[in-house]
Amino acid sequence: MHPETTDDDVGRLVRAAAPAVEAPAEPAVDRVWNRVAAVVYDVAPRRRRRGRLVAGTGVAALVLGAGGVAAADMWSAHTGRPVTDPEVEELSGPGEHIDPMAPDYVEVYDELTADIDFPDARSRAVSREIELEIHDRDVADARRSGDIIGEVSGGIRAQAARDAICSWGNEWAEATASGDTAGREQAIAALQLSVSWSAVTDIDAEQTYGPSETWTDPDSGRTRVFHPHETEFAYLPRVVAAADGRDLAVMGTLLEDCWEELVPALPRQSAPAVEGQR
Repeated sequence: MHPETTDDDVGRLVRAAAPAVEAPAEPAVDRVWNRVAAVVYDVAPRRRRRGRLVAGTGVAALVLGAGGVAAADMWSAHTGRPVTDPEVEELSGPGEHIDPMAPDYVEVYDELTADIDFPDARSRAVSREIELEIHDRDVADARRSGDIIGEVSGGIRAQAARDAICSWGNEWAEATASGDTAGREQAIAALQLSVSWSAVTDIDAEQTYGPSETWTDPDSGRTRVFHPHETEFAYLPRVVAAADGRDLAVMGTLLEDCWEELVPALPRQSAPAVEGQR
């Protein structure tokens, strides 16, 4: 230090040279700590219902400036971080870790699901609205609770594919009931192709129920059959087979997990149970 320069002088120079940093907004802080904590703890996925593939996972760590947060253009939902944990892949699918709190999440969602074959723009829009509403609720809950959440690209695509299959099942039901031969054939063809969609096969190439087991309720004495090793899209080959027939009730049973808004033409036994569903 120059003999004529005091510590106070140095302090004033540093403060004068420091760039002005605005206080970060609360959502921005949430996004950053969601990303940093996810890397530190590598949180495993939480699944809410069969077919809903949302996970808490890690993303790339950020370097923050003093008193501020990383630039907005660094907060892409695309983290560039591939899924490598077998448990995460089993529960949420393969692909890339996606940051649900990033400001461009909606754009990334649209990009990831653009190739999913829906019957029309209306059914795609209905699916998109439902899935983004669930996403917004999850993010809001995480901000309130401090939970770490995340998603995986394969899981996002698989859920969109599930919604598209539901929508084609509804198209099949409408065409079958009305005698629309051309519409029925189009729906059957789409359902036949769906078993080979990459969004389906990336997460479930087998599409099988596996061996069945029985369980008897000790109170009622009723026995039910279940499949402990059922894969995510196990029902899909049966949907394709049912489309060759004309039984709307059978199709309705196979697609009973679909969102009600996507299958208004199918008979419903019960609505899909979702934790905190709207």
